[in-house]
Amino acid sequence: MQDPDLTILALVNAKILPKEVQEPFDHWRIWKSRDAVTSAVRKRLNAVPANKRGIAELYLERLEQADTEQIIFEGIYALAEVVDANRNHFGLHSEYLVLMMASQLNPWGLVEFQQDYEHPAASSIAAAKELWRLAQEHKVDVKALLAKIKDNQTLQALQKFYASHESSAASKQESTADAEKK
Repeated sequence: MQDPDLTILALVNAKILPKEVQEPFDHWRIWKSRDAVTSAVRKRLNAVPANKRGIAELYLERLEQADTEQIIFEGIYALAEVVDANRNHFGLHSEYLVLMMASQLNPWGLVEFQQDYEHPAASSIAAAKELWRLAQEHKVDVKALLAKIKDNQTLQALQKFYASHESSAASKQESTADAEKK
């Protein structure tokens, strides 16, 4: 299965998506942040003896049950502090949890940071899939909105990457067709 076109993520960063797409996507990525952080901590917590888990288990359960965005953010930062204080037991530190949260919250920033268009982060791929789903559902003209973004080097580099891969894929297809004719 082919990865989705990540250029759509630039629209979130530029804040030019229609409200009916932007707001559900914002909610989606906040909940994904919670899920990523709780999953990582739960894995480590399960490996820690019950008598060493302490308050970390309480904070984790509280975050897993969080039902508003404010409680999610507060819960992630509180859990990160508890995990940091118990770093020896968990093998995690707060900066890692905050980085996990940030990668979910800002998938375009992750694309900009990594600059690996051939092997993008799974969280960026998932975000692009969700954003394409929302854009199609609301019939958003993504190309027209992308054209409004000026002087974004990452967007230009990503578009160039896709263009070069489209032409090489077309060349391969032509070569295959020519070989089959012979």
